[in-house]
Amino acid sequence: MISFNRVSKSYGKHNKALADVSFDVDGGEMLFLTGHSGAGKTSILKLIMRIVTISYGQAEVNGYNLRQLSDTQLPQYRRDLGMIFQDHRLLENRTILDNVAMSMWLRGYTVKDSRKQARVILGQVGLAEKTRFYPSQLSSGQQQRVGIARAIISKPAILLADEPTGNLDPDLSLELMDLFMRINAGGTTVIIASHDLILIKRLRKRVLVLDSGRLIDDYRPT
Repeated sequence: MISFNRVSKSYGKHNKALADVSFDVDGGEMLFLTGHSGAGKTSILKLIMRIVTISYGQAEVNGYNLRQLSDTQLPQYRRDLGMIFQDHRLLENRTILDNVAMSMWLRGYTVKDSRKQARVILGQVGLAEKTRFYPSQLSSGQQQRVGIARAIISKPAILLADEPTGNLDPDLSLELMDLFMRINAGGTTVIIASHDLILIKRLRKRVLVLDSGRLIDDYRPT
C-alpha cells in the first residue's frame, strides 16, 4: 500500500527534512511516526498526501508513483486519503455539519446526501448533538473529532494524523486513540505522527522512530 525507498526531502539547500528513509506499510496497518520536533514526521505525512514533492528516492502509495504523479492526477489520488491536522483547520463561519459535509460536496455529491452522511459520521465520533454548533462553541477535543469526521466521511483507504492529541489532556488523548483503533479495525490504514511516547507505548502498535530526518528504528511489538 505504501512504500518508501531511500526517500529524501530538502526544503532549500541547507534544510534536509528527510534523508534516505525506507519503509513499507501494508494495507490495514496502524502505526506511529515518532521523534523530536523537526525529526521528519510531518514531512512524511506531507509526502504521502503529495502536499510536497520528493527530492530524491522513490515512493509508491496505492499503486501511484509519487515521483510521476501529475497535478491532474492529484484529485483522484487524494480520494483514498484522509488527513487530520493538529490545528483542526475548521471553517469558523460554517456549522459542524457543513464542515464535515463539505468534503463530499467537493466530490460532486448533493447537499442533501452530503449532510445526511455527515450526520452519520458525526454520530460515530460522538457529536450527534452538535451538528448545528460552530467550531468556536466546541472544546479542543470536540474540534479534533470534527476533523476526524471530515477526514473519514469519504471512507479513505489511508488516514493520516499529524499530532492529533498534541493539545489534549491524557484522558481525551486515550479517547481519541480508541476512535482511531476503531477506524483501523474497519480496515483503514492509520498513520499517526506523535511525540507522546507514553501513549504510544500503551497502544503497542508498530512505531517508526525518526531522528534528524533519518529512520533509526522500526519497532514492532511482540
